[in-house]
Amino acid sequence: MLPFATSEFEAIKRDAASSEGKTPEQRMAMFVDLLRTVSAVWDNLPAGERRRRMWIADQLDRRPDPWWKNFRAEALAEYECNNSSH
Repeated sequence: MLPFATSEFEAIKRDAASSEGKTPEQRMAMFVDLLRTVSAVWDNLPAGERRRRMWIADQLDRRPDPWWKNFRAEALAEYECNNSSH
């Protein structure tokens, strides 16, 4: 089978393998690096292109507004507990 003909599940397993055995801090650093890469690419797009891509993204998979509304209730409750002292 050709490498690009794998299932989505197999692709996710392959991509996740790079974080196996890493500490939570190392996994978070990987995520932060990914966000920085996305920001760098996004920041180099002209404003019109950014709007066009956001419009296309909304047509394919509308983002929730507010963005956090699809979080699990227990995740939101945990966040509230951890941040109530701030």
